[in-house]
Amino acid sequence: MITARKAGDYLKYNKINKMPQFDKITFFNQLFWLFVFFSVYYLLLLKVFLPKLSAVLKARSKKLKKGSDGVLTFTKEKQQASVSFNNSVEQMSNVVKNALSTSAVKTNAWVDSSLRVINKNELDKGNRLMETSLYKQSVASFLLANLKVK
Repeated sequence: MITARKAGDYLKYNKINKMPQFDKITFFNQLFWLFVFFSVYYLLLLKVFLPKLSAVLKARSKKLKKGSDGVLTFTKEKQQASVSFNNSVEQMSNVVKNALSTSAVKTNAWVDSSLRVINKNELDKGNRLMETSLYKQSVASFLLANLKVK
């Protein structure tokens, strides 16, 4: 039990030394409780928190590895898809070009044959009449030019 005299001696002692953390009376108690608390903290950290933290870090690294593998496979699939798409577009453009060129050739051949048929069947009489009228006109103008001169 601390008496008033002991408490007074303690206060006098602290006033003289002015460093209560190095007091001989409480120094051992402070070291004991420091050791106890830090030992409990260390064991708690070692047995509870660090295993949980390491499990989380391992899981994260596995997810990152799977994610990076997935990204690599995705980029490979993307490249394959773009190559196949470009090939199919090129093939389709070649098919379209060939179809357009053959249809243009066929259209030109049809137009030529249709013109021949129309000229032969329908316009033959008109052409003959035009030729005869041009002939008559040129003969008449020739005769008129010759008659005026004489």
